[in-house]
Amino acid sequence: MAQLKKLHMGDRLEDLQKWTIIPNLQKTSMKMLLNTARKLLLTAEDYRLDGDQELAYITYMKYFNMLSSIRAKSDYNQHKQSVRQMLGDADSNRRIMDTLEQISTSLSKRYNMLLPRSNGASISSTLLLPMPPAEPVGETKSIAPAAAQYAQLGVISCETLFQRMQQKSVLVMDCRSSGDYNHSHLTYYCAFNVPEELISPGMSAGKLQALLSSSDKASWASRSVKESVVLMDWNSKDAQSTSNTAIVTLLDILKNWDPDVTYRAPIQILEGGYEYFIMMYPTHSTNPSVQAPQQNNNDIDTIDDIEYPSISDITMKEDILNGSENVPKHKQRPSINRASKPAALRAYDSNHQSNQQPLDNPINEIMRDQVALLQRAQQNDILLDNAAKKWKSIIELKQLHAEGALLSGSEQEVLYNILQLESRADDYKMENDRLRDELDRYKDQQPQQQLQNDAETTRRIEFNIKERQLLDDQHERDRLERENQLAVAREAKRHYKPSAETKTTSEDSPESPINDLQQQQQQQHIMPNDEAKGVTRPVYDRSTKPLDRDVETTATRVRDFSPVVGQNVGRGLTGLKNLGNTCYMNSILQCLSNTPQLMEFCISDKYRNYISRRNKTNGQVIEEVAALIKELWNGQYKCVASRDLRYVVGQYQKIFRGVDQQDSHEFLTILMDWLHSDLQTLNVPRQRDVISASEKAWLEFTKSQESLILHLFYGQIKSTVKCITCNKESATYECFSNLSLELPPNANLCYLNQCMDMYFSGEKIHGWNCPNCKTKRDAIKKLDISKLPPVLVVHLKRFYADTSNTGAYIKKQNYLQFPLDNLEMKPYIARAESRTVTPKTYQLYAVSNHYGSMEGGHYTAFCKSANYGRWYKFDDQIVSPLETSNVVSSAAYILFYTWLPPMQLSLS
Repeated sequence: MAQLKKLHMGDRLEDLQKWTIIPNLQKTSMKMLLNTARKLLLTAEDYRLDGDQELAYITYMKYFNMLSSIRAKSDYNQHKQSVRQMLGDADSNRRIMDTLEQISTSLSKRYNMLLPRSNGASISSTLLLPMPPAEPVGETKSIAPAAAQYAQLGVISCETLFQRMQQKSVLVMDCRSSGDYNHSHLTYYCAFNVPEELISPGMSAGKLQALLSSSDKASWASRSVKESVVLMDWNSKDAQSTSNTAIVTLLDILKNWDPDVTYRAPIQILEGGYEYFIMMYPTHSTNPSVQAPQQNNNDIDTIDDIEYPSISDITMKEDILNGSENVPKHKQRPSINRASKPAALRAYDSNHQSNQQPLDNPINEIMRDQVALLQRAQQNDILLDNAAKKWKSIIELKQLHAEGALLSGSEQEVLYNILQLESRADDYKMENDRLRDELDRYKDQQPQQQLQNDAETTRRIEFNIKERQLLDDQHERDRLERENQLAVAREAKRHYKPSAETKTTSEDSPESPINDLQQQQQQQHIMPNDEAKGVTRPVYDRSTKPLDRDVETTATRVRDFSPVVGQNVGRGLTGLKNLGNTCYMNSILQCLSNTPQLMEFCISDKYRNYISRRNKTNGQVIEEVAALIKELWNGQYKCVASRDLRYVVGQYQKIFRGVDQQDSHEFLTILMDWLHSDLQTLNVPRQRDVISASEKAWLEFTKSQESLILHLFYGQIKSTVKCITCNKESATYECFSNLSLELPPNANLCYLNQCMDMYFSGEKIHGWNCPNCKTKRDAIKKLDISKLPPVLVVHLKRFYADTSNTGAYIKKQNYLQFPLDNLEMKPYIARAESRTVTPKTYQLYAVSNHYGSMEGGHYTAFCKSANYGRWYKFDDQIVSPLETSNVVSSAAYILFYTWLPPMQLSLS
């Protein structure tokens, strides 16, 4: 977030209230209210990130006042689902309320600092804030801000505790058993164990202190000087329990039987306990693989074995497909988001106040949507035309010199830029088609008199739609012509034999693709005459060759990152050079680099303590990934090269050796397996004799050895097969590092939840050997998630084999609408997972995009920086800011979601 701006709107919070009032909007259409509320929310976020707390406070307050108006409308119940999709659910609005509370508290303190000290009175630290809505505006009871609510209940969240740990202002008393503590505990310097076996009712603080070890007594004594004290056990959720648990007893001792100490703040209990904390911050414990002790419960295990008591409880895939086909076209995709800039809101407000046209007329809404679309589409047209002219010059030059298909790095960038601009043009084309459908529907539904009144506006909209259609048709012709040129060039390349001089130049250019692995291996050393020519060739350290399993590399590696120094480069905003069709690799690496917990694990060198030297890759992959992430986050370089990592992965997988384009999903899946294998050194012993089938399958997969990669990215799928005849169920379990979802057939516009519904729906299978019927039966197969990972990676199956075209692979260009916040996974989890403390709601933080087709394409990444709180586009070596409204596009290929909190690290 930017530095806080000077106060300029008033002298106290009450002065800002007049700006938060909104007019009576009961006659305004629900769509207009939702769009306005969404604009207010995005604008408030922009003000917050810009450091203007006063404008952020005003706009957040207007947002909640707008929600109250939405809920008060008579047709609110009919639009609940739309409200939830546009503005989020109760949890998301509570988080927004928490942000508003923090801004309110900060402003109060800043205003108080401006007041004369002699008056002896201070303004209240907070104002009465509007209550966060439930659907998102459904609850009638008042909801206190989270921080204040937790303080009243004597509970502290894991996020708040982590912040205090970073500030070194908190003392943590871990009252689990000494055995559990020794097996796994916090790495925080001021956390210590008060063993539960020493705690008993009726003890005084002095008597308990006498039973502690000498080192723990020193920590115990610091409770009087620390700003706060937090108690922690395995999984307590509140401090109101009347049971005689160790943590409740310890709390009673400290509050009522510790007369010699005056605590600086009320003693609090960690919500969710140690179990929840290590799920959120696994790198801050000595062993994050531990599991909380569980009591055997045969009744629960039996219930978990029966996932679906009745076949009618299973939603079938054909029902979902049939339902989606019946959805009208105009409802299959929301309008594009044009609300990311404060100027857009101010322009709308000025139009609203001028009363030039009534806001509730549907034709005016269509007109406004079209104006916004034309503005963005025309800007894209200009960029696309300029890029097309450059491409035409390149093609003419190549044909003139008969250079075949060889392109320099800058020429390749022109082609990649065209692919991205064409993809965006396709999105605008679909938006234009949506406006056409809405206009047709409007003309069918409105009375004749209303149509006559709107005739001029209608004609103008129709004219603009047709103009866009003509431009879209021209773009399509240009695209087909370019693809034909590339096809001809690829064919010519097969027969093209460059001269020796051209071949040498091609090999020596650092921007040109290396044509053959043999040439790549020959470029191991820079010869003196090469240095004289200014030629830079990759230098490969032979120490990266596979070593004996018992040999551990200790010497510092000399790597060739070929960095390009930049000025004022933000941490994590360094690009990756394209080493010859390596954009698929660059895209995935940037997404992983922006996974905060993995980034911190690598930069802090914690990974070194967990490297395995007895696996296929001998720990080399994690070493190269960590080294590269350090370069991306040092804030010194505009871009670097991943030559060493590329060489290492090429040793173990042939398809990554050459310069051919590869699939980023395939690279990600293989890379995840390698990283897990390289770090699979955490021993997890079986903690109890009776375990569930899910836990047994997990242990078989991990072989009782886990890793940070497993903890972050891996989940588990439960596959249930139910006999239609006898209702017998059989379940199997399989681990996953990403979900591969099909896109709905015959649907250019779709939602992510549609893909989820299809994946987790029931499917009929024939000839299943029923263990109860002892014969083959028809059955229903259903998938559920039995273990949710902290980082959920979703792969969209855009490529499929076209059986009508000799099996050639074709790309689906569906525009998929996916949420940036509040992806709800509760509908897709198994019974056992629903009872865990694991969060079920995810936030998007990265996207791997693919542009083009199977014959020729390009990958980029969109990532939300945890350090700067905004989105950036990573296009090989070029990194640029990205508007939030542009994150969703038809190019989305792999989505990275997480429920983990962002970690804003101050790296030195």
